Amino acid sequence: MPSRIDDGRDDMMNDFENIRVQFPGLRRDVAYLDNAATTQIHQSAIDAMHAYRLGGRSNVGRGLYPLAGETIQQYDDARSNVAHFVGADSERCVFTKSVTEGLNMIAFGLRDRLQPGDEILLSPFEHHANILPWRRIAKERGVIVKTMPMLADFTLDLDGAIAMMDSRTRIVAMTMMSNVLGTVLPIADFTRAVRTLPLPRGSKEGFAPIIIVDAAQAAAHLPINIADLGADALVFGSHKCYGPAGIAAMILSPSLIDSLEPMIVGGGMVDSITADDAVWKAGVEKFEGGSPNVESAIGFAAAAKWIQGQHHSQWCHPREYGDPVNVLRRRLITDLRSIPDVTVFDPPGAVGIVSFMIDGMHPHDIADMLGQRGVCVRAGNHCAVPLVEKLSSYGTLRASLAMYNDAQDVEALVSNLKVIVKKLKV
Repeated sequence: MPSRIDDGRDDMMNDFENIRVQFPGLRRDVAYLDNAATTQIHQSAIDAMHAYRLGGRSNVGRGLYPLAGETIQQYDDARSNVAHFVGADSERCVFTKSVTEGLNMIAFGLRDRLQPGDEILLSPFEHHANILPWRRIAKERGVIVKTMPMLADFTLDLDGAIAMMDSRTRIVAMTMMSNVLGTVLPIADFTRAVRTLPLPRGSKEGFAPIIIVDAAQAAAHLPINIADLGADALVFGSHKCYGPAGIAAMILSPSLIDSLEPMIVGGGMVDSITADDAVWKAGVEKFEGGSPNVESAIGFAAAAKWIQGQHHSQWCHPREYGDPVNVLRRRLITDLRSIPDVTVFDPPGAVGIVSFMIDGMHPHDIADMLGQRGVCVRAGNHCAVPLVEKLSSYGTLRASLAMYNDAQDVEALVSNLKVIVKKLKV
């Protein structure tokens, strides 16, 4: 691995190094630049889960003995802390196993209120997790799925998207940040505009499409407040936020909590059951059938609390050079563009992610060769085929940054890439 680069920002580099040591899984012989897929886990999450294991565990909502009470309290605290991370009350937070499951649960719960001819509107930046559930529901219910327009600079055409709204639009599902390009979508501007649209002609009801936000990528990079976004539902996961895998949070509006049908049914989510009927519990518990992942919820909450601390620190918003992750992103883009035949996608305002291509070279071949040299990047369509097809027929290479990445990681990618390109062109 190359030696550390001295670019005149020693304080920032020291801060990076201080953060790196808080992630036991990071290795200095590996430049880990696949954070949009999964981040490394923070020590606070490891410690919180380890303390839970050592302290004895039980199930929640099942026991009347003191240990069960302790577990229930820990689980409730985790729910409260994760909800607070995005400006929500704990009464609105449902734990799911993944963002994908959460989005499927919302689609399932909304299915029966859709009628033939209704429309679902998606952004052009969606991951398959926020495309396929809606397409399936549309096929079952005779609903039309439409895609918002994208501008030439790979940002959302906000005016065009708003112009697509009419009385048939029932659901809008959109990501907050593209997992391919790092494009940040203007969710708050969109929802404000939609909520103030004039009443559709002939309609006797208010114009209130349900707005669902996939914050899987954004949660680790951007401070989020669901009230500011104006969304009815928001889903984000732990494993992209320096926490454990296997758990995510689904934040629902009170009306959705009351009206959505649960997709997963089982123990712990009914008030009563007879031979031919069941009454769901009120609140978020009706969506959490079965034994919950208490341990991972505790780790998720610890990681979320750590991120919040970084968002409020001088490190994350130093006045002299801005957010260090995006300072590093700018450097990565500049260095990549110094390599012949490299195309870099750099939408205005993008965060954390850089997708690029090398003319005449398949991204899978490049990613494999980089991996052999200790550089971890992603290659392919990134589970976002409709978007990636607009960029390349072969997919792209993607380097994604986290708070623990530094100039040494960028140098490792760029220097090895130069060697590989030169070798393949011989």
